Amino acid sequence: MVGILVCVSAFAAPKNFIIILADDQGYGDLSCFGSKRIQSPNIDQLASEGMRMTQFYMASSVCSPSRAGLLTGRLPKRVGVPRVLFPHSTTGLPPEEVTIAEMFKTKDYVTAIVGKWHLGHLKQFLPTKQGFDSYFGIPYSNNMSTSPDLTYAKDLKLVQGWTAERLQGDLAAIKADSKSRKDLAPLMRGDEVVEYPADQSQLTKRYTEEAVRFIHENRDRNFFLYLAHAMPHVPIFASDAFKGSGENPFCDSIHEIDWSVGQVMKALKDTGLDQDTFVIYTSDNGPASAGSAGRLRGRKFMTFEGGVRVPTVIWSPGEVEAGVVCDEMVSALDLLPTLAGYVGAEIPSGREYDGQDVGALLAGKTGASPRNVNYYYQATQPDIDGIRVGDWKLLIKGDRNRKGQKRTFEPMLFNLEDDPSEKKNLYTERPEKVQELKQKMEAFDATIK
Repeated sequence: MVGILVCVSAFAAPKNFIIILADDQGYGDLSCFGSKRIQSPNIDQLASEGMRMTQFYMASSVCSPSRAGLLTGRLPKRVGVPRVLFPHSTTGLPPEEVTIAEMFKTKDYVTAIVGKWHLGHLKQFLPTKQGFDSYFGIPYSNNMSTSPDLTYAKDLKLVQGWTAERLQGDLAAIKADSKSRKDLAPLMRGDEVVEYPADQSQLTKRYTEEAVRFIHENRDRNFFLYLAHAMPHVPIFASDAFKGSGENPFCDSIHEIDWSVGQVMKALKDTGLDQDTFVIYTSDNGPASAGSAGRLRGRKFMTFEGGVRVPTVIWSPGEVEAGVVCDEMVSALDLLPTLAGYVGAEIPSGREYDGQDVGALLAGKTGASPRNVNYYYQATQPDIDGIRVGDWKLLIKGDRNRKGQKRTFEPMLFNLEDDPSEKKNLYTERPEKVQELKQKMEAFDATIK
């Protein structure tokens, strides 16, 4: 029998919670994180009124695993999502896993996801089976296509010259060779595809309109909104109003996401909920080719800091002090237990959680994070790659490319306090530290089944 762990925060809890997630936005891709080419005034305002987190980590440097960790508080390998999922994948986040949304449902919250899911497109893995009351978005990355396993609405809207005959022919071809087409993401509402292919130039705008409508419709209920943008993942799009607003389409897309944040915050103010809502803005992993990791080394697919450390802002009037810069180590894995603590929710205790309640840190009741260790797993394999304990970081196995092929890689040891850009390899100079960290890393990994 699964036991119950009751999380109770000692602080006054906000009543509503919003997580806004960008896709492939790097550590250096916001003006409040040092970008000179991107203007993000709305997110910058959140940072000035809340907390800017300089050492916030995702559980992986690629989409599906990072989202699995964020929503469950458990490492992707532990929940069976160590790799990116595709339209031909037959697996997903197991229904028995408890998501943040399911946790909120135990406290009678209304829950919604608007945007990218990417944790399984088969019916048993869709958001409506994982604690979300409603879903509007794409089932996986926007550079992917549709699947014969999806359910298509009777009033399916076909755009961009597609016809029912062409779609049926394409689905038959995909089923025969299991090869997905590219850049033709289906748009879903609930468990059905309602538009194909999605007009990606309008996704950020439509997601924003959906999120604003959800806030207004549920102004008298406690709610959890997960707004997971498709951008700036490739192919990169922005609506006409933002085209040319930056030096390239990547900047344009983030400018529109920043506008979206402004619209969400306006909706909170218009409904009188702005003083009673917890908002977190972050990214699912480091940047792809167009983005910037700032001073950090590496990017998406890598276990260098640029692959997993992401720009993060937390805003909650009365709970998070304004204008705070937090340099403590915090992980997306910590969100579930922290949010559970705010609302006194029960989460199953008969399983291992990798997150910790950081509510006291966010409230300024302590200056130290309860997290002192971070584990690094390879992007396309379930293999552990490294560990961080305090300021010391060991990378031992190396990253793999998109095809899972191992790159040439020498083991590395860094002191992140002295060398946040991971330029000076101390592996041969500190063999005793290497041995200490390697033993801890391997001992931990051995406990994950």
